[in-house]
Amino acid sequence: MNKNLNPLYSTPVALLLGSVIISGAILINGGYIKFGNLTGTTKTSTQTSGTAPTGEQAQKTEADIINGLKDTAKKLGLNQATFDSCLDSGSKTSLVQSDFDDGTEVGVDGTPKFFINGRVLSGAVPFAQFKTVIDEELNGSAPSTTKRETVSAGNLPIMGNQNAKVTIIEFSDYQCPFCARHFTQTESQIKKEYVDTGKVKVYYRDFPLSAIHPGAQKAAEAARCAGDQNKYWEYHDLVFQNQTTIF
Repeated sequence: MNKNLNPLYSTPVALLLGSVIISGAILINGGYIKFGNLTGTTKTSTQTSGTAPTGEQAQKTEADIINGLKDTAKKLGLNQATFDSCLDSGSKTSLVQSDFDDGTEVGVDGTPKFFINGRVLSGAVPFAQFKTVIDEELNGSAPSTTKRETVSAGNLPIMGNQNAKVTIIEFSDYQCPFCARHFTQTESQIKKEYVDTGKVKVYYRDFPLSAIHPGAQKAAEAARCAGDQNKYWEYHDLVFQNQTTIF
């Protein structure tokens, strides 16, 4: 059949079909990006294909993103040669993959997702929802039927007092807009009220949805490279503060 006569080959129809496919794979609901059917796809974090835009601006190339990540290291005054060598070598790839695999094992299927003493909160929910759960954990008033997951804290630096009564483990993606929303609107309140007062400790774990956020994997690796120079959390903060510029 002549392709020029087949309506399936026309640009409008092709775009419509593409939109339907993408919509079926990606669900955005309540401040949470959910990637369809992660089960059995533990290598997703290292994929670089699939570049569905997360905003109105076109995504940058991988080279542009890496340059942006290196510029972020420069802002922190890191040893640039050491940082660049770490990032370019891919030496942190397996560590990021380990986080992703562990998240998949405990049912993480999108970002951001939080485990508060094993209790699940999904999405960029308001501070009030965190406060309710945290306060229940602090005063022992959580319902006896409360479901909890056993989640490893990973190997990234802790934020807060090691002996804090409440542990928050966050699975997140540096390119995810809802993860940035949590950082901007909620994390500072949690830090001020609970982390700085020694009541809560926080662990960050990488869950890059690389099929839709192609820069998230390298950003996760870059933060770990900064961690080698004792600047993990400072780098983490700068990436989220400059998310639009970097990606």
